[in-house]
Amino acid sequence: MRWASANLCVIVVGKLKTPAWTAVQSDYLERLRRYVPIELSEVKDAVGKGSPDEAAMEQEGRALLKEASAARSVIALTPVGKTFDSTAWARMLEKQIETYQNLAFVIGGPAGLSADVLKASRLQLSLSCMTFPHELARVIFLEQLYRAFTILNGEKYHK
Repeated sequence: MRWASANLCVIVVGKLKTPAWTAVQSDYLERLRRYVPIELSEVKDAVGKGSPDEAAMEQEGRALLKEASAARSVIALTPVGKTFDSTAWARMLEKQIETYQNLAFVIGGPAGLSADVLKASRLQLSLSCMTFPHELARVIFLEQLYRAFTILNGEKYHK
């Protein structure tokens, strides 16, 4: 395994509620493990639990950063982040892994990511200018990670 010494962690707010998305998530995580050690960690969703959205984001942000504490590079998925085509994303991912080894990708909840999480992030990444439900965004991101590794390995998945 070329990236056996790397460690990727995808840290997300909330749990998947739709069984179909859970199955797809598991499938992509299994596929990714052929290339790199990767884990997915869920932190508790605080939005709608009686706190204003800003306070909930701060609470979620602390939990995200705690989970990401071992990472040498935190990459935040945000609607206003940098966009890449799949090939450029693969090259950026490769450079991040070669430089930092331990990466954490953070995906916020419905209210987004706190200022502290954004400040701690080495890169802000956007999946699209469009808005996706968080469950779908999680699956899309895992697919794009998988696609990047197939590109880096010269495999036929990416067309």
